[in-house]
Amino acid sequence: MSGDYESGDYFMRSRKARDKPSLWDSFQDPPSKNKSGSDVDWKKLQFFLKLFKLCVYLLVFAVVLATSVLAQLLYLYMAGNTGGGGGPRVQVCSKYLLLRSGGEVVAARNKLDQIAWVWALIFAFAAPELLTFLRSLRICLFKREQRPSGLEVGLVTLFELLHVVGLALLTFTVLPALDVTRGAMLCCCVCFVPALLNLLTGTRLHWKSVDSLVLGLSILALLAQGSAFLLWPSMSDRLEVQLLTIPLLLVSFRWWENFANTHEALAYIIRTIRCTRSRYHIYLYLAPLKVIVFAGMGFLLHGQDFVEYFTRFLDAWRPHLITLVQTGGDSIALNSTLGNSSIRAQPPRTQFTMQSSPNAVVYAMAVQVVAAYLCHVFGKFACKIKIQVFSYALPLSLAGPTAVCVVTYLAHLRAADPCSLHGLLPDYLGLQALGGNVEELGQRCLDLALWLWPLWWLGQVWTCLHIWQPHNDKNAQTEKLFVCPWYCGLLVDQCSMMNRRIVDWSEEYLAIKSDLTTPRDPVVALAADINASRDIQEEDKVPQLIVCATMWHETEDEMMEFLKSIVRLDEDQCARRMAKTHLNGGKADDEYYELETNIFFDDAFVLDPRQCQNKRNPPVNEYVKTLTRTIDKAAFEVYGVNIRLKPPLKIETPYGGRLVWTLPGRTKMVAHLKNKDKIRHKKRWSQVMYMYYLLGYRIMETEQLSPRRKAVIAENTFILALDGDIDFQPRAVQLLIDRMKAVDELGAACGRIHPVGRGPMVWYQRFEYAIGHWLQKATEHVIGCVLCSPGCFSLFRASALMENSVMKRYTMVSSEAMKMVQYDQGEDRWLCTLILKAGSRVEYCAASDAYTHAPESFNEFYNQRRRWVPSTIANIFDILADAETVVKKNNSISTMYIWYQAMLMIGTVLGPGTIFLMMVGALVAVFTIDIWTAFLWNFFPILFFILACVYLKQKFQLLIAFVVSSLYCLVMMAVLIGIIVQMLEDGPLAPASLFFLLVAVQITIAGFMHPQEFWALLCGVIYYITIPSMYMLLMIFSVFNMNDVSWGTREAPVLKDDDKEEPGETEHQLPGWLNDPLLIDSELGEIPLAEQRFWKDMIKQYLKPLELSREQKQAMADGLKELRNMIAFAFVMVNAIFVLIVFLLQLKKEFLHLKWPIDPTDFVSFDRDNLTVGIYRQYKELDPIGLCFVIFFGLILIIQFIAMFFHRFATMCQLLATTRVDWFRSGGQFTDEDAAHELKGSAVNIARKLQRPKRLFDEDEEEHHYDELMLEASRSGSGEHRESMVRRQTIFRLHETRNKQHSDYSNLVFNFERRFFGDDDLNLQNLALNRKSVKLFQKRRSEAKVNAASTPGGTPTPKAGKRPPLVPKNVSFSGMNRNSNQIYDNGGYEHTEF
Repeated sequence: MSGDYESGDYFMRSRKARDKPSLWDSFQDPPSKNKSGSDVDWKKLQFFLKLFKLCVYLLVFAVVLATSVLAQLLYLYMAGNTGGGGGPRVQVCSKYLLLRSGGEVVAARNKLDQIAWVWALIFAFAAPELLTFLRSLRICLFKREQRPSGLEVGLVTLFELLHVVGLALLTFTVLPALDVTRGAMLCCCVCFVPALLNLLTGTRLHWKSVDSLVLGLSILALLAQGSAFLLWPSMSDRLEVQLLTIPLLLVSFRWWENFANTHEALAYIIRTIRCTRSRYHIYLYLAPLKVIVFAGMGFLLHGQDFVEYFTRFLDAWRPHLITLVQTGGDSIALNSTLGNSSIRAQPPRTQFTMQSSPNAVVYAMAVQVVAAYLCHVFGKFACKIKIQVFSYALPLSLAGPTAVCVVTYLAHLRAADPCSLHGLLPDYLGLQALGGNVEELGQRCLDLALWLWPLWWLGQVWTCLHIWQPHNDKNAQTEKLFVCPWYCGLLVDQCSMMNRRIVDWSEEYLAIKSDLTTPRDPVVALAADINASRDIQEEDKVPQLIVCATMWHETEDEMMEFLKSIVRLDEDQCARRMAKTHLNGGKADDEYYELETNIFFDDAFVLDPRQCQNKRNPPVNEYVKTLTRTIDKAAFEVYGVNIRLKPPLKIETPYGGRLVWTLPGRTKMVAHLKNKDKIRHKKRWSQVMYMYYLLGYRIMETEQLSPRRKAVIAENTFILALDGDIDFQPRAVQLLIDRMKAVDELGAACGRIHPVGRGPMVWYQRFEYAIGHWLQKATEHVIGCVLCSPGCFSLFRASALMENSVMKRYTMVSSEAMKMVQYDQGEDRWLCTLILKAGSRVEYCAASDAYTHAPESFNEFYNQRRRWVPSTIANIFDILADAETVVKKNNSISTMYIWYQAMLMIGTVLGPGTIFLMMVGALVAVFTIDIWTAFLWNFFPILFFILACVYLKQKFQLLIAFVVSSLYCLVMMAVLIGIIVQMLEDGPLAPASLFFLLVAVQITIAGFMHPQEFWALLCGVIYYITIPSMYMLLMIFSVFNMNDVSWGTREAPVLKDDDKEEPGETEHQLPGWLNDPLLIDSELGEIPLAEQRFWKDMIKQYLKPLELSREQKQAMADGLKELRNMIAFAFVMVNAIFVLIVFLLQLKKEFLHLKWPIDPTDFVSFDRDNLTVGIYRQYKELDPIGLCFVIFFGLILIIQFIAMFFHRFATMCQLLATTRVDWFRSGGQFTDEDAAHELKGSAVNIARKLQRPKRLFDEDEEEHHYDELMLEASRSGSGEHRESMVRRQTIFRLHETRNKQHSDYSNLVFNFERRFFGDDDLNLQNLALNRKSVKLFQKRRSEAKVNAASTPGGTPTPKAGKRPPLVPKNVSFSGMNRNSNQIYDNGGYEHTEF
């Protein structure tokens, strides 16, 4: 007995016995699988997204292929019809001509017709240049772009003009002299310069294992492209064909920089041109210059008199006469009568005319322009949503052969039978065919060596091989996808392939951050840039996601939702880490990130001396204890099994304390407990605290990192700002990170916030949030920037927060009343205001859903909005007042956007007066009372409420607001019925009816555009009847209570400080937090000395608790009241003047009105005295003020409605880009490369399945005893007995669960490795994997097990039920003591070693 006890076995057995619950208390309550909030089942949505993306795959492929072929065919058709008198004859179909006898009819070339085709080609070339000019003009006017240097201007202009000259030579000289078949083949030979640079600069030599093969193929591609320069010129005696080398060479100069990006001599110049984005300034004048040069070259090469192209321009586009010449006919009969006589009659030539079809030129030009535009747009769409290989690279590569085949077939068809394309092409226009019949066509192919054309095409494919290997981010910007802003309209398929970037623009983005404006020695600059790029490591570019949540007085349910979201995020990161480590050979997936969670707990300690024994070790409050107790419950809700996390590490800090948990996925969750006696409390100071700690101390203070590495790390460090009640999925966070990757100027991004709760107030907010996001935020995103990224769920880029006048200015203490309203009442909006002023962009991502608890009571809602309304108005006024500076600094904010926000601000300020007038008019219309009575009925309640806001306490104001709001709800229901009745009487085209219907239709369409949120429209009735309360009473309440700077929500009850205590009564003393029973098993840690110094300096500099004297507090209160009085007086006077003017004009409506021209009413009258019939028409009256309202609000609604469609398209692109279609797997055609690619894409799902704990009561795969019991029951008993046995399974499960050895699932890494390195077969049936992929996975698993077993200290196969021993490590969050080559680590997760 003693030996067992000493060995510890007795202790373990007794502990297990104690841990086992009694049988009477062994019943379980497993978490329900019914999902709500962010747990909504996405399977149906994913199915429809996959189906939709499959359709998009096929649609985009078909559109890109069809439009590229059509654009090239029409280009050849237009160029072929510009030929001079030396061109081939065009045989006209005589079948539809009224001729007396047969014979061949030939159309003569017409000068006016040729002029029209020349202009058509110029217009086709000018169309994309016009788009380039408009884009450049918009960016130069509305955005801040760096002006180009002389070197940039000269370089870009030179190569662009060389391209234009070559294209003009090809269009007006070479192609008219060739048949359409050779013209289509020749379009594949414009890649010589890219092929040469591709060979010289070694762009393709990144495949280290096949250098010689790649080099040989590059040489062959160059030779194939160069062979076209010699082949046909040597076979032809025409000067136009002999000179084709020049245009082919010049055309290929446009794309030189895309293929020369790795050459050291050009790298600095190219990077300067690309990364400063100064090209828009260049193209502002270069685009018109290119059109002028192309037109001038066309006029010169075509050969007509230069003046005639302008003097006869209008005549060329009008119908004119085409001369037709008929040969043959009666001469055949005449020659037959002469018999063998040597005299032969000349065939008679009859000339007559036919009218031209100018629409043919217009249609050909328009279709070519539209086809080229659609090819470019759909191709860019394919690149954005990551379907580039199938829907972009494949159709563009097939466009050349397809165009050759189609154009050859059509030309041959027309040559064989002139009447074959009668309905498609005008009879006097033709396609120059290679041969008249099949035999001639084959002979010409041999004579002209056209069998070499496949080599030209393969050379083009090899040169443009980079389009088959895209590396861009999802939904990347145009500048990231293409080198030149637009496309070449005449060679759209070749331009689309060679204009697509080889090197991702993000690789060079750091050049923007460096000072390129100062003159530097190019050699020194290049050497410095090369050294800096070598210093940067790949791990520096890995996204560092740091969750920063602020907590105060959240309930257990609210904390539960937050902690469940963090546990899900921890599980997702762990799965990606396991996939990277064990399944992908150390390579991270595209969505990999590192994670760390920080919770900043305000007012975390009980500082009441009656409950606190020691001020140096105060007790934590109940909210912190709730957080500590809830973590295990949250893990149980997520995983469905009891998980006991290791007790948190407790650390004393200069600001209070710190609790550090290691979550199941081995990431860290740190709760920073703030002592308000040591550090400044409230949310804004918590934000200052984590910004300076995470960005200032953790990044800037790491001396071993170079400035360039710090810049890279800051660019890829993201702070996820959360509230303590937020509910979200990892997918929502990943979508925000994707936006950050796609838009480098993006400083903050927010998701779609859904309010949750019960009751009418939540229903109102559900519709309000829906309309606000559908229309308002979407419009801000599209035409400018989102002005507020809510702190409950937003992602911030570290580099944007570290910009000048952001973090530093955010630490300002509000010493004035107005600053206190702006800074402390709406800290999230003020932070976004600072980010916008610093030049960063703020966006709204509608696909990223998050759920937050909304106020459920009327008083709580009013108090929340009492804080929001003044701060919103103050921050928007701040931007409007400094509009000139904001527009100059921020590329995404234009003057037009400022005007839009000014219009909204006018509507907000005049909102109460507008609603008051609306209610007056509604009462007059519904209750048929005079206007003065209706005015007084509305005036006295509002006056009474204003007086109550001035003289009564806030609780009485809220009571009066509730009563008046209830009365207005009843009135609004009557108004709704009255509007319906009035619509039936006046018709839907009456002014009021039409505006009401348009608003309703707009909101309904918006609901249909958001199908997942469509049911929010049902809450629109609540929103409608509460309009007077929310837009009139709430505004009045907010303005008259803006001196109240309290939080208003989640306020804790204030303890009464009674001086007299009853005798014998003693206050309960709470233990210090280090000795709290909840933390008694926690280890005690410490922070490094450097971090202690940082916190002490930080608190001293910025976060020292504000100790205001009674006089200072009184002065601040007086200042707030004075501000309240001034703003309230101005607010009331503005609305009163507005109401007075409109009301007086309404009284004079019979004199001041406009006639509504739509839907008048006709009347017929009969005068019995004079026996006359009178007919007159009566128009509905519209007062001028009403018309102004309709125009004002109608314009805003139109802007928002259009912007919503653009934003929905962007959201669709984002959803499609993140959706993988994995339905089609053919075993016969599935290669090993496909299996490796599929396994890489499914590695995260495999890791997630292997690491996830087995849910409570889930059966093991090898256990079948319950099924055997059921089988025996089915054989021996009746149906009732079988049902009884089903119910009895629970009892068997309870006994087995109690008696069997429980596995510890609290370590996901251990769960994964136990299964991955174990001997049991893995169940991958639920994963859609091909058999080859499964075999490859089993092979990699076997290799990993062998490597682990052979490696000293490797990973042995762990045993079930055993926790892996944790390697002891010092707790440090500083990231210090690293050498210069070491990887930056944010300390986010704990490495588990065996």
